[in-house]
Amino acid sequence: MTERKLIEVLTDVCESVKEDNSGFAWLTHTGHWRTPKVVAVFSREHEKQVAQTNGWDMDFISRVNIATAAIKSKPVGVYFDSEEAVSYTHLTLPTIYSV
Repeated sequence: MTERKLIEVLTDVCESVKEDNSGFAWLTHTGHWRTPKVVAVFSREHEKQVAQTNGWDMDFISRVNIATAAIKSKPVGVYFDSEEAVSYTHLTLPTIYSV
């Protein structure tokens, strides 16, 4: 198996969960294909919080685990973020210049 297969199975998960209308926007991963870190990204922070409160996160983790097990991959973690939180963080962090 390869990185390409990981991308394929995660894309399938991504497309299927978009149909839930939960505010989920996209996902990404980092690390080696055998032990990726998977990040689910929502459009807004509120949508992420509602999805987690309603158990959407557990269903998502289950879908990721099933999909990755099929290619003999095991995520080291599944994380949740929002585009809104990322944008806010980038706006509020000070600019650091190296000398």
